[in-house]
Amino acid sequence: MGFLKANVVRFIQKSITFDGTTGNGAIGNIVYFAITGGVHVVSLDAIVTSNVTVDGGTGAASMSLGVVNDTVLFIAAVVATNLTAANGLWYSGTPNANGIALPAAYKDIAIKQNIVAAVTSSGTQLVNGGTLVLTVTWVPITATGNLV
Repeated sequence: MGFLKANVVRFIQKSITFDGTTGNGAIGNIVYFAITGGVHVVSLDAIVTSNVTVDGGTGAASMSLGVVNDTVLFIAAVVATNLTAANGLWYSGTPNANGIALPAAYKDIAIKQNIVAAVTSSGTQLVNGGTLVLTVTWVPITATGNLV
């Protein structure tokens, strides 16, 4: 027989202020949420609450949103300095200030890997400032499905 969990639809929010260290703005993944089992992401919201800044390294730092092993599942890489509080709604390659219909990649996605923001660079530049808030509305789809 199947499983039943009370209050099936769940909500979680996490804010990270980047500082350029490993796992927090250096080139690589920034883990926002750990996943166990499988979950259905009903919706994902990405809000920039303070301008993303970069260090003086070479090249240009970019950020994407996805999961481990598919870091562009939700959104492909965007030049990090384009992520500003003035255009704080990050749902596309062009962050928006006013409002936007949720794109297909931000809703109704089944996942089994941690949700991450990935920092990449065409050189050595990294993300050393700014704050990004992710909000996930989700449902477990396996008996052990959890998102924390």
